[in-house]
Amino acid sequence: MTYPDSRAETSGRPLILRLISAVLALLAAPSACRDLYGLIRGGFDPLLAVFGSCTALFIALCVWFAMRGNRAASRARMRTVIVCGLAAGAVGLGIGFFGPLVWAPGANQGPLLGIFITGPIGLVIGAVLGWFYSRNRTAAR
Repeated sequence: MTYPDSRAETSGRPLILRLISAVLALLAAPSACRDLYGLIRGGFDPLLAVFGSCTALFIALCVWFAMRGNRAASRARMRTVIVCGLAAGAVGLGIGFFGPLVWAPGANQGPLLGIFITGPIGLVIGAVLGWFYSRNRTAAR
């Protein structure tokens, strides 16, 4: 016999949040399609690839929550994915932001590397690694 893990699961609040998540995924989908189309038609652009992968990650998380957000185990896996992504993104942001300040102090656009490249790449890589970690952790149980 299973019991809801909180009082909020029995109310309509999770359903509303799941619907909002689905709408956000639908609103972000054209941007991801445009980025993919730009990568296919215009050749590889690193900045477009980074932004496209962040948009795809956002869509994947929104769809995941919309489809399985009512299950406590799935929400725990989502939390792990988000925490790992944010931690790796913060490390990437720090390295990309402060690294150029240390190695090339005269470069006035150095911190932009962390803001636009290494931070988002760290976010995506961390989320993917967090997904694998949470998947293997729940499979081992």
